[in-house]
Amino acid sequence: MGRANRKLNKNKKKKEQEMQSATVQKLREELNTLFAEEKYSDVINKLAELVQAGDYDPEMLYAGAYSYFMIGDYERSASMVENVLNFAPGHLAARILLARICILEDRTDDSLAIFDFVLEHGEGQLTQEQREDMEDILEYYGRNEADHLKAEFPHVASFLGLTPTAAPAAKAAPFPVPAAPAVQDEPVAPAAAPEIPAVEAPASEPEASQGGESVEAEIQAVLGKDASLSDKVRLLQAFAGGHFTAGEYAAAAKLLEAALTIDGKDANVIRNLAVLAKRMGKTDKALAFAARMPQTDLLLLDFLLQK
Repeated sequence: MGRANRKLNKNKKKKEQEMQSATVQKLREELNTLFAEEKYSDVINKLAELVQAGDYDPEMLYAGAYSYFMIGDYERSASMVENVLNFAPGHLAARILLARICILEDRTDDSLAIFDFVLEHGEGQLTQEQREDMEDILEYYGRNEADHLKAEFPHVASFLGLTPTAAPAAKAAPFPVPAAPAVQDEPVAPAAAPEIPAVEAPASEPEASQGGESVEAEIQAVLGKDASLSDKVRLLQAFAGGHFTAGEYAAAAKLLEAALTIDGKDANVIRNLAVLAKRMGKTDKALAFAARMPQTDLLLLDFLLQK
């Protein structure tokens, strides 16, 4: 009798999974159709249905990010870009979209740094349409800021046919740090949250292999800048993003922890530390960071709880 019940339950679970898969596939097809028809508000609503169904496909999330961008909600678009990159760090279209957002927010150098990173690490993967879009955007800077590009953004300069004047110091890849998570619930009382743990590097990642001295130099360079505290936090996260993309998690942790000493309640820093801890195999610490978020981020929690 027990064996029969187990078989029945197994068949029932299999059928439920098949139904769930069919539902998700149908929603994806509907979203893709709406996206192709440029019905961006409908895309966002359909994406909400997908998330409720437990689907966080990076391409679907990117469609949501692009749709927010097209309706002029740049803050939510940037937040959704971060969600895309949490699941797919190498998603070039998401990084290009973030660069476009930076331009619209008058953060030209941040935008150029993102384009430089994309060209350095993924130029061969760009579609013809992406190349043409980047040419259209960057052409203005090639005409008006050629010397700046050649000195600071050599891959952009090369892309535009400009010859760099000198090899610049290595630049960290920008990392999206939007102001608010894409999926939220009720606020979590800070008093109930545990202490923020330090992120430790795994034994397989010796500090020497991650340029400990250069990381300290990056931190000191940012801390010594004549800039606001919020700008310093943003810059430290940008450097951390470069190390994260390169798989240098211990270096990224040092930079994020430095940012946390400036603002211990910055939601973006805490979220990035949670993602980093998860990537380092420290799920308990990742969840402890997530508990410090000023508002519950269900998408982040779903990522952290994945096996």
